[in-house]
Amino acid sequence: MKRLVALAWLAGGANATAGDAATWHTYAALRNDAFTDLTPPLDDQGFTHDNVFQLVRARGELGFGGRFMHRWLTSNVDYRRWDQLELTALAEWRPALDLARIHIDTQGRLGPTFGGNFGGRYLQNGWHAISGTGPTLDSGNLADDYFGARRFGVLAGARARGTLGNERLNGYAIIDGQVGLGAGVSSVETAVGGSASTRHVGSHVEIAVTRYRVSDELLALPGGYGAGWQLEWRAGIHVAWSRFRISYQYRANEGGSGEPIGVIAFQSRR
Repeated sequence: MKRLVALAWLAGGANATAGDAATWHTYAALRNDAFTDLTPPLDDQGFTHDNVFQLVRARGELGFGGRFMHRWLTSNVDYRRWDQLELTALAEWRPALDLARIHIDTQGRLGPTFGGNFGGRYLQNGWHAISGTGPTLDSGNLADDYFGARRFGVLAGARARGTLGNERLNGYAIIDGQVGLGAGVSSVETAVGGSASTRHVGSHVEIAVTRYRVSDELLALPGGYGAGWQLEWRAGIHVAWSRFRISYQYRANEGGSGEPIGVIAFQSRR
């Protein structure tokens, strides 16, 4: 009997240790309006492009990490353009609650934001030259006018997501808000959606009501962020294996711009 008790204690201790082991979670994405066009040649002419990378180290219910986003905005009526750069620290809390199969994820973010010329024109010119999805500087049709000096700001925000169901079939609700000062974007979002998944494939759809306000008017150039209340919807599919996932998401009215954007992403899963 003593041996059985000891073995049970060791097994429980091993499971607790495994559950508390630190893990790294990554997310990397390319977001471009060209990814919304199903028929080549792809047309990159809208709320143009984002480079996103996020890394979080999680242990138990808590996680800490950082996020990088470089967004290229181009006017859809003239040759003006602007880069939005965000470098934010992240803190996550995923409490282990037993609330009728409701799961809660929360995240806080804080960090500096920058606006101006941070290489978006050079990178977009190279992307267009290689992919053939849009104009180049040599053709004379690529937006190339950074019409202001570089700016600095601060961003602070929080996000909460509640999920009802299981990994195969669930519904969810999201509340997100942030305040951007200087070169940042202030926003509030409420979204509801649902997802269905098998072991290796899945899909989701959601609808959101959002509101944006830019403290830097250069972020609101024609085709950029749209002020006021907005209605947005998103739909996506993914392929998963082990702890990894490749996904595609279509996002309508991105940032209140009136333009769609497609997201191709890779992430490690919890």
